[in-house]
Amino acid sequence: MITQTVTIPNPNRVQARYEAMLNALRQANYRITPQRMAVCQFLAETRSHPTPSEIYHAVKEQFPTISRATVYNTVAVLKELGEIIELPAGGSAGVRYETDVTPHVNLNCLRCGRIFDVALENLEEILREIDERTQFHVTSFHIEGYGICPDCQEA
Repeated sequence: MITQTVTIPNPNRVQARYEAMLNALRQANYRITPQRMAVCQFLAETRSHPTPSEIYHAVKEQFPTISRATVYNTVAVLKELGEIIELPAGGSAGVRYETDVTPHVNLNCLRCGRIFDVALENLEEILREIDERTQFHVTSFHIEGYGICPDCQEA
């Protein structure tokens, strides 16, 4: 059974993701502005799969004058640099962003649109087998499942 739990973000994971995003921006010669730092901080802390609008509204609380363009451009750059992954959201949401770039499975509810992360230990084994069989070095790995979540099944 899938359970969606509210988890307290692991401070080490949050800090590592935050620093990885900032370092990627620095290496690509982007200025590290307070607004970009706030976008990166939000993305590092969230365990949800936010839409660009959700990112904007969360960061706007800290920076009331931030523009949507700043958020959207920062997210686009982070996607291009491989620090986040764009996911189709379905419906009117457009896209969502995956902030956990480690191999895992996303289960997408076709009714409510929520996305559930499922960590499976054997994904690393699958990656090794792909590499051994094909000599194809996989740098990103993502599995999507679609269905109806337990809450929507009960409704």
